[in-house]
Amino acid sequence: MQVAQSDLRSLAVFRAVVEHRSFLGAQIALGLSQSAVSFHIKALEERFGFRLCRRGRGGFELTDRGAAVYEKSKALFLSLNAFESDIGTLKHRITGTLRLGLVDNTITDEDLPIYKVIAALSRKAPDATVQIVIDAPEALVAELGNGGIDIAILPEVQSYQGLKFSYLRDERHSLYCATGHPLFTAPEEALNAAAIGEYAFVVRLYANKRELQHFPNAVARATASNMEAQAMFVLSGQYLGYLPDHYAHAWVKQARFRALLSSETNIPSKFVIATRLAERAPSVLDLFIQELAGIASERLHGVLAREVRG
Repeated sequence: MQVAQSDLRSLAVFRAVVEHRSFLGAQIALGLSQSAVSFHIKALEERFGFRLCRRGRGGFELTDRGAAVYEKSKALFLSLNAFESDIGTLKHRITGTLRLGLVDNTITDEDLPIYKVIAALSRKAPDATVQIVIDAPEALVAELGNGGIDIAILPEVQSYQGLKFSYLRDERHSLYCATGHPLFTAPEEALNAAAIGEYAFVVRLYANKRELQHFPNAVARATASNMEAQAMFVLSGQYLGYLPDHYAHAWVKQARFRALLSSETNIPSKFVIATRLAERAPSVLDLFIQELAGIASERLHGVLAREVRG
């Protein structure tokens, strides 16, 4: 069949429904009404001649053919993005859409100033579009692999076929307690791994209990899906938890957080840039990587300069 512009619009809505696992999620993400989302799905089903999904009390579910259409659509939209980028190159302009994946709460990390990269892209490629997806590392890797995003900046994860991981930097995490916790006012000389390990810890599911490596007798009594959830547990005064130093800094400054044995028990989290292999990068992705590398180099130069002066 010949693909029309209306088919592409409906396919984009269908992809949003699948990726958000519901019609409601697609409505919110796309700013459409329920009737508009339903119209696009029905139009596709009539065009293709088969059902794409089912809705009911059990929730949203793809049919086998719907799942196949979604998988085939990934290559189509990647090709369209590449085509848009190529046309922009012919016009000596950078165009296209960059879909960037990040983990939560990187915004307070001045060693990873993504906002500066976005500003540079806005100046140098005003015709390009940037979309940001924030999710857990494993979810970002899955999205990168299936074509949902173009690049991800995330803590190091296991290698996956078809993806390239390039080292970016280390992020330091320290163990924190909050006001109300017994250790918050404990004298420094009373702190040791054995004493700290007697208290309840909160850990992130995707960290694979790396956060307990310095405390072999500690028990994780709570789990968090992301950094903000972990910080909430720590703020309760009932749990100890690891957080990035840049993220915890504001609470430390307010005298609400205390780092415990930071120099002895900190954990470096290796951050990487993840991209797909065997694929020609669109020009907007190339520009993003160039700007990111330039800013990272400036930050490193500044750190080294301060060390030399010190």
